Amino acid sequence: MLPEVGQEGHRYISWVPHAATGTVSGVRLPYDEAGSGTAVVLLHAGVADRTMWREHLEPLAAAGYRVVAVDLPGFGEALVAPGEQAPWNDVLETVAGLGLGQAALVGNSFGAAIAVRVALVAPAAVSALVLISAPSPDLEPSPELQAVWDAENAAVERGDVEAAVRAVVDGWTLPDAPEELRERVAAMQRRAFEVQAAGTGAVDAPDPLERDPDGLARLDMPVLVAVGERDLSDFREGARMLASALPGSRLVTIPGAGHLAPLETPQAFRDLLLGFLDGR
Repeated sequence: MLPEVGQEGHRYISWVPHAATGTVSGVRLPYDEAGSGTAVVLLHAGVADRTMWREHLEPLAAAGYRVVAVDLPGFGEALVAPGEQAPWNDVLETVAGLGLGQAALVGNSFGAAIAVRVALVAPAAVSALVLISAPSPDLEPSPELQAVWDAENAAVERGDVEAAVRAVVDGWTLPDAPEELRERVAAMQRRAFEVQAAGTGAVDAPDPLERDPDGLARLDMPVLVAVGERDLSDFREGARMLASALPGSRLVTIPGAGHLAPLETPQAFRDLLLGFLDGR
């Protein structure tokens, strides 16, 4: 289907691929789109889906960009197909299907990890990278991060979805986060658990970064690495490590933000993003 959707007073195009095939006219992933101009693709965090970007679509479009927010497989409206899971290839297929040409990739957390792998697999398709609270595969988890994972996994193993959702919300939002934000993350995570539980026969594809750990040093597109000043130490240290591995990258700390800066400090995040995309 291809309806026009009104969201908080804005209008943009939303397209959900047919569930039976997962593709519509070569587009792999469900997406929302606004604007025209240089392409910017938004990749959500692993505790979210494409709706985490809803308040950013129209401002980015008004700034002269064609902005596309996608659901990665297992999140939102993107079903998990049997077989190897290579979400970086799904992103590339969607970019090609939409005729975007080169695109700037903006990812938060899990989305940042996928953006890096897209760039490694197809650097010519990526005009710039914006990596917000990207995970580092080279760090042992801190006790705080391990506790978050353990609480979620324990709840999932005993079949208590609501407890797992609470563990995610408590672990990945700030202690003083507004209740509206907490409920928003809870709704996205609840949906992800449903979608992922319905997936069968899925296995992880080989990780491009594990296969070519030196590939980061060969990436020559502009890169912004950002992290919230209140994020877990894992991601603050991971941001420093990632920035040092990416030549010519810029490292920025976002005041007041935790792990989900686009949701927690939307204006500061957007100002930072537009300044980077505009070359400021």
